Amino acid sequence: MSSNPRLALDTIVRASEQPMFAVVGTLLQFVSIPEQNRANLSVMRGGIPAGAVVPLHSHSSPEIFYLIEGQLEVFQEQGASSGWRPAGVGDVVTVAGGVKHALRNPGSTLALTVLISDEQLYRFFKELAEPLASGSGPPPPTPAVMQKLFEVAARYNYWIGTPPENAAIGIHLS
Repeated sequence: MSSNPRLALDTIVRASEQPMFAVVGTLLQFVSIPEQNRANLSVMRGGIPAGAVVPLHSHSSPEIFYLIEGQLEVFQEQGASSGWRPAGVGDVVTVAGGVKHALRNPGSTLALTVLISDEQLYRFFKELAEPLASGSGPPPPTPAVMQKLFEVAARYNYWIGTPPENAAIGIHLS
């Protein structure tokens, strides 16, 4: 390995040794962060529990999901081609920055993804992340967790759909 510190990178991260976090009812594990890769990139493992949804929202950061377990349905608002599309193991879902989108897990098992995005979305998730005990699932979001989500989203200029906007695409929030 080169003695030049700019060329010396941590090239192997053992995901099994990284902590898992709850982020608004989902699982998230930070496996390559901007400080490690010296770029504006973040790689995360994410999990959406069976029956769970990620409501309609948008942000300036692009996201790329590689589905490694389970199944998802993905909504993207894209003019005439707006709507829900299924994604299965091995599929890659690309969400451009600024596109309104939502996710839901219609299956009976956890949907596990590898998520690639930029530093801004990483920082957003990091602010919302709550440590989880090994092997435990994410708790349903409490009113306090939702309030924190809205506050952090406002600081990042992220848009979150209202209950009627979510209902219009088939997501009924309680």
